Amino acid sequence: MVFLGVLVLGVRVGWWRVGVPSAPGLRALFCIATAISLAPIYPVTWRVARRFGGRGLAACIVAAGIIGPPRDYMIAALHPEWMVFAPGFAPVLAVSAVYAGFVAVGHAVMRFVAGPARADPLARNPRPV
Repeated sequence: MVFLGVLVLGVRVGWWRVGVPSAPGLRALFCIATAISLAPIYPVTWRVARRFGGRGLAACIVAAGIIGPPRDYMIAALHPEWMVFAPGFAPVLAVSAVYAGFVAVGHAVMRFVAGPARADPLARNPRPV
């Protein structure tokens, strides 16, 4: 649902134009497909946070913010009927913030449900000094 809200917000602000499904069934399918496509990211961030802590998670969030815009712009170039971005740097920053936000929010939800990654029995414990 966050994805759909961000998508509609970007259209209203004028950062991009995307065909958002209008029928409730298609919108639900769109949300389910988005959740399925984002799901593999979170076990990776969980493992990184378990191994490297907050710095590793921050690196994952920054990496998502860097990788996201070129990915979306490439898809838009290949399939302009799917999405079109407005000119300028603002849409690039918005897409970057969306990708970083998805990783941060998804990891926060996962942490809320499962507890902190460092508390996991498989987490690496620092060596005694």
